[in-house]
This record gives sequence, C-alpha cells and structure tokens, in this order.
Amino acid sequence: MQRIFSRLLSTRAFKRRPTGTPRIIDILPQSSLSRNTIIQPHHDVSTSFLNEPTLIIERQIEMMNVFLGYEQANKYVVLDVMGNRLGYMMERDLSIWKSIMRQFYKLHRPFVVDVFDNWNRKVLTIRRPFSWINSHIKALLPSPEAETSMDEDEVLVGESVQNWHLWRRRYELFEKLNNAKSNELDQFGEIDAPFLSFDFPVLDAKGKVLASVDRNWVGLGRELFTDTGVYIVRFDSQQSFQGVYPPESMSKEVLNFDQRAVLLANAVSIDFDYFSRHSRTSGGLISFGGDYE
Repeated sequence: MQRIFSRLLSTRAFKRRPTGTPRIIDILPQSSLSRNTIIQPHHDVSTSFLNEPTLIIERQIEMMNVFLGYEQANKYVVLDVMGNRLGYMMERDLSIWKSIMRQFYKLHRPFVVDVFDNWNRKVLTIRRPFSWINSHIKALLPSPEAETSMDEDEVLVGESVQNWHLWRRRYELFEKLNNAKSNELDQFGEIDAPFLSFDFPVLDAKGKVLASVDRNWVGLGRELFTDTGVYIVRFDSQQSFQGVYPPESMSKEVLNFDQRAVLLANAVSIDFDYFSRHSRTSGGLISFGGDYE
C-alpha cells in the first residue's frame, strides 16, 4: 500500500495536505454548511469522511473472484491523503440466495453498501436497485439508533443516475432538498467523461470543474488478475486540484456535505459500472466460460 501512495505522490495524483490546512468546516460558515442540508457538521459521516477535501478508496482483492471468477461482496478501505485509515465500506451479504443471484445478475444486480467509521459505526448507506441499462444509486443517512445492517428509517440524501451513451461515461448528480414535505431533487453536477476515461470530473452548471472521481492505475499485474482498484475522490475545488486542472477551469463553489455523500456513492457506482471484473467478463484465472455482457 505504501508503494501505491508513493506512486500517487510522484505522479501528482494528489498532494499531501499540510498540517493545519483548513477543512470544509473551517472554510465555509456554519450557517452555509447547515442551510438546506440533511447531513449536518456534527453527524458521524461528516466528522469521519466528508470533512476531508480528498479521500482515497481502495477496493479490496476478492480471492475467489481472482481464482474462480466467483463474484463476492465488495469491500473498500477509505483513507485520507496521508494514508490514515478513516473507515471502510462493505456490501451486505446476507443470504446464500443473494450470493447465488450475484453470479447471474452481475453488472445489473442490486446491492447495498454500508459505510463504517473506524469505530464500526454505520454512518452512511449506499443503495442501488436492479437496473437493465442505467445504474441508479442512492446515498442514505441511517437513523442515529441504527445498530444493525437493516434499517427502515434511512433518510435520502441524494442520488447518482447514469445517463446512457454509446461510448461516453455520463452521470447526473442530485441532492435532495431538505424539505420534509417534498421529495424534490436538485441537480448540482454532471459527469461527461470520454471513452475509456479513468478521470470523472464533476462539472457545475457553468461547465467548471466542481469535484471529481479518478481511478488510479495500480500496476499491470493487479489490473489484469485482480478485482481491485484505487480511487481518488476530490471533494474540494479549492484544495484538491493543485496542478491537476488550470485554475480558470475550476469552479468557485465548494461541495456541501450532502453533495459529498452523493459523490462518494457515485465513486462506488463508477467502480461497479466500469472497473469491476464483472463489468467486463466473468473473470477468474479458472474461468467457467463467461462472455462479455
């Protein structure tokens, strides 16, 4: 893992954030952070993950997928840019039947991914229903009383919707308006990445770069023979992009906590839609005759 971070630094994939660099709660007034948002600064998901300007997400190796092509539940580790572990994300794997269905549905299958901090507290839930073509993923805030993986009191924070195109990689990002009487969603960004792109910049209404999800190359061996990957989630247009894009192409807006939660969910969707082995073939060193989706 240390070699991966060294390579990221040497290629300027991200820069180490110096001690004392302000986080979102220091940049934006408390009134701005709290106004019309569902996730508040005191929520566990804010203090554990969303307060960081940049997150590193590493998808864990699935050994049964490597050797047998058997699709296992997804697992991710979440780190800051210094390599400190902030928590992890884990797909729910609750029954043998769901495990069997995972092998048949593959790219189309529904899933639920729970986000946990280092104290094993569930701080966010990412849900994706079954889809034939366009993936549709939701970010949900669990109730404070939620101690188990199943919770019916989740609050919708926002959604990421894939917008099908023959070769481009497109998503639309929405946040839910914080109104108890309405389920209205407001679009705050879009992704329109080229064919086979590893970079997924989020553009605002003016076409400026607001945030991004970038997949980092982790080496030929791991890319070919394992179901793993490293993603850089850049939340902060003012701090996360030094040397990445020209200053004039950057948005002056900074994502709030709700929007950051949606982008985190979108990173899971991007990994699943374009970079998991089941999004290409059934995989495995010992393949069972799978073909392309």
